[in-house]
Amino acid sequence: MHFDSVIKAMERGISNLIDLWKEGYSEHIKRYQPYQAMQQIRHIASLFSPGDFFYFILNMHNLELEYVHPTVKNFMNVDPVHVTIRELLKCVEPQDLESVKRKEMVLQDFLEKFKDPYELPFYKILYMYRMKDRYGRYRTMLLQVNVLSVSDTGTIEHILSVHTDISYLGVTKSDHISFISLNGQKSYYNVNCEKGGFDEALFDIPFVGFGSDLTKREQEIIFYFSKGLGAKEIGEALNISEYTVRTHRKNILKKTKQTNMAQLVSLCVMEGLI
Repeated sequence: MHFDSVIKAMERGISNLIDLWKEGYSEHIKRYQPYQAMQQIRHIASLFSPGDFFYFILNMHNLELEYVHPTVKNFMNVDPVHVTIRELLKCVEPQDLESVKRKEMVLQDFLEKFKDPYELPFYKILYMYRMKDRYGRYRTMLLQVNVLSVSDTGTIEHILSVHTDISYLGVTKSDHISFISLNGQKSYYNVNCEKGGFDEALFDIPFVGFGSDLTKREQEIIFYFSKGLGAKEIGEALNISEYTVRTHRKNILKKTKQTNMAQLVSLCVMEGLI
């Protein structure tokens, strides 16, 4: 495809995403309301584990960025004070824009269908996408969205969007989305995004993540595999034999019905286990 055609296709994809947000959020918010707890968010961000990430706060009334963390400059050649949401979206791998749009459609549909909008701040929403950074490197990113505030009419006003580089995990990019409860309510793991909507039937179906079937030892082994350690190194770290680690690995893959550890680690990320 010609370079100009790629740019035009990317711009269309970005415009489609922005239009989706305007129709789903902005048009339902009557007036602009700045986020009031900025200092608390900055404090929370300072407690994040060290790693390559950036985050921003988006006002859904006008899709303006109320705050962008300076670490965004590690990913993009932008000014965190003046950058726009359209500029941030330009970092998304063009081939992933359609996938991101479907995930955002499912996310929006979930928020609209959720029975109690005031419970939404107690959910963490996760999905993956690929980006090309300012140095031309491709990265697999984990997006984590939290609703920060809801209006008196139940409309989403502000969101916190955290983008973490998980390339080092060697994961297979997931085309699903997860809605993880932070206060013990029902979670919805690895929801299919192919149809671009959230199936209301899922609200009434028992939803148990595969992680609930894993023992503490098995979760430890998956964690060490995600760090790139081999069976011998994991055995030394856990004070068990290399053979035992390999046996655990075989049993874990059989139990989770996965063919390799990359797929398994990807699922664990989407369930918030890693």
